[in-house]
Formats: sequence, structure tokens, C-alpha cells
Amino acid sequence: MKLAANTYCYRALDRESVFRSMAGLGLKGVEIITHDPCYHVDTLDTVEIREKTLKLLDELGLEIVAISPHTEFLVFDKRERRQQIEHSMAQIDLAELYGVKLVRIFSGGKVPEGRTWRECVDAVLEGLKPCVEYAEKRGMRLAVESHGQFGNDLEAMLTILDEINSPMFGVTLDTANFTYYNVDVIEAIEKINKRIYHTHLKDCCISSEKRYGTAVGEGDLDFHAILKKLIEVGYSGAYCIEYEGKSTPEEGFRRSIEYLNKLGSELGL
Repeated sequence: MKLAANTYCYRALDRESVFRSMAGLGLKGVEIITHDPCYHVDTLDTVEIREKTLKLLDELGLEIVAISPHTEFLVFDKRERRQQIEHSMAQIDLAELYGVKLVRIFSGGKVPEGRTWRECVDAVLEGLKPCVEYAEKRGMRLAVESHGQFGNDLEAMLTILDEINSPMFGVTLDTANFTYYNVDVIEAIEKINKRIYHTHLKDCCISSEKRYGTAVGEGDLDFHAILKKLIEVGYSGAYCIEYEGKSTPEEGFRRSIEYLNKLGSELGL
């Protein structure tokens, strides 16, 4: 079971500190955030910076499993859409420079008032299609995350997957995000199936009055059932932890890793 982690919760730290902490926890992979406030790699990186970063990751035994920019395709202004497409293409180029074959993206956040469901789907499709074509030519996978109001609409996600029927376009399954939006994670896995290319294993408590994040295995999500279902649909990507709890990143990741290693052994991962 290859465990990785997302660098977002380390947003206050520089890239070297983040990578050393992750390696010290025994992680083998890292999903690197490339947007504000934590450019843990950057489109502005020089050759020297890039080579230094790659050397450090190699020394630490860390594989980059995904590059993760911030994108927003639920826009209706042509100029804004063009900016998002150009931004996404630049991030695909960045991933290629770092030797990564997967870019995690967002489809859309808040649904604008006065817009129909179909109008929103079409707007997102118009932005995503040229990005997927660009990724295909470079052998790059794009994995849209269940993130934000629109991005957690399972019906919209499935419609977009159906209309962009490309082997280079799939989903980043964020377990807590779906849960926050009352989407059954097991149902989502069954329906998205082999188009799940990346994961954010993130736990949370939703039974209390105020929802909050926890280490994996300490919230309300059933990760035994989640991992079992991922195995059933043939998921072969990294098991990437994302932590949004109250402890330090190191402590949250440590407890998550211990739980997932035990669970992985039980499931034969």
C-alpha cells in the first residue's frame, strides 16, 4: 500500500521542510500543491530550483504522485475561461517538467444564482475539453477532485466523465468532501469506478453540531468499506492522505498512517 500525503496542510512551511517531515513519517509519495498560499513547486521554478527539488525528493525516497493547482471552470466570462485553460495547460507543462503523470484539478465551486444545472455543466465542459486534449498529447492524466458545491455534485461529475470519454480524464476521490455534501462515498466509488485516478483519504466528524476534520480512522467515515470498495473497482493509484484536523500536520498524518497501515494489512494491500 503506497501511502502519500497532500502538502496543503503544511502551507506555512517551505518545500524542503515539508518534504523532510513527510519522509520522516515514512510516507513514500507526495501530492504537491502549486497554488497560493503554498507553492511547494511553482511554474516560476528555474532549472536550478527544479533540479535541487528533484534531488532532495530522490534522496528522501519520495515520489511525486500528483501536481495540484487551483482551477475554476464554472465561469461564464470568456476571458476568465481562457485564463483557466491557459493556467491548466501551464500546470500540465509543470508536471511534465517534474516527471509527474497526473494533475489534480477542480471543476467548479459555488453554483451561480440564476444558472441552470445544464448551463453549469456546459460551462465546465467548455473549459475542460481543451485541457484534456492538451493533456492527452503529453500522456498526462487530469483528475478532477470532488471539491466545492459543483464539484461534489455526483450527477454532474458523472455527466462530465461521460461527455469527456477520455482515458486521460478521471477523478480525484475526496472522501470527506463528498461526505460534507451528503454524497455516499461507496455509491460514488461504484459509479465512478475505474475513472478514479487519485484519492484524498480524508476523515471528518459530521455527527456533531459543528463539522470538523480528523485523522483518518478517527471520524465518521468507514474506511474499511471505502478501501474494500476501491480494491473491488480495481483502483491502482496512490492512497493519498489529506488532513484538516486540529492537531499539527505531523501528528495528524502520523495517526492516519498508523491506522491505514493496519487497515491495509488486513485488506491485503
